[in-house]
Amino acid sequence: MRELIGIVLQKKRIRDRLILVKIFSESQGLKTYWWSAGSKSMQTFDLFDTIRFQSKEEQKDNAQWLKTPQTTKVLLSARIHPVKSATLLFFQEILLHLLTDGYQNPPLFYLVQQIIQDIDETQHEQPLHYVFLVGLMKALGCCPIVPKEHADWFNINDGQFGQNHFPPGKNILPENNQLFLFQQLIQGNWESLYQPNVSAHQRREILKQMVDYLFIKSDKVSPIKSLEIFYELFHL
Repeated sequence: MRELIGIVLQKKRIRDRLILVKIFSESQGLKTYWWSAGSKSMQTFDLFDTIRFQSKEEQKDNAQWLKTPQTTKVLLSARIHPVKSATLLFFQEILLHLLTDGYQNPPLFYLVQQIIQDIDETQHEQPLHYVFLVGLMKALGCCPIVPKEHADWFNINDGQFGQNHFPPGKNILPENNQLFLFQQLIQGNWESLYQPNVSAHQRREILKQMVDYLFIKSDKVSPIKSLEIFYELFHL
């Protein structure tokens, strides 16, 4: 058995003390483990906690079993703060729907690790959901570069900026500040979200467009259900 460190992305009871756990680690990527939890260890870790553990492969069916999990970093305020909890739910949905079992991406692991810490430690509401989506684009290799020349549109299907007549498919256009916000956000200019001419509806729409872009580039359909909860809590 080898010792690993990972972030818990899912913890699901199957029956009695048999738990299915999805863990994202630097060296192994996303993996599913079975955990036979004793009564005293049921609360040893929770979602987005960082744990040190060992894994053992069952030779009969190649199933991976989680052994001796120990929490190394526990979330505190993020567990009880409604907005922070909703943010974690949003992150969980995105990651579990985008990543497949066995997927490895060390830069993404460090992004998730850092942003979870930021959520837990920050005292004020920050646009970490946008920070997370842009970081995810970069880690997945699909973050576009803002052109030096003027752009009239960004085509979500092709991942390209362009001028004049926009191509078929889904496009981010200048209307409602969408193209402006997208260009600003992928450059890390988070303050653009709070300019006087940017409305809550526009922030909501660009968030959805960024999620759609990530899923289209990953050849997947976005089934994210936590956005509505997110909108209510952030008053987007």
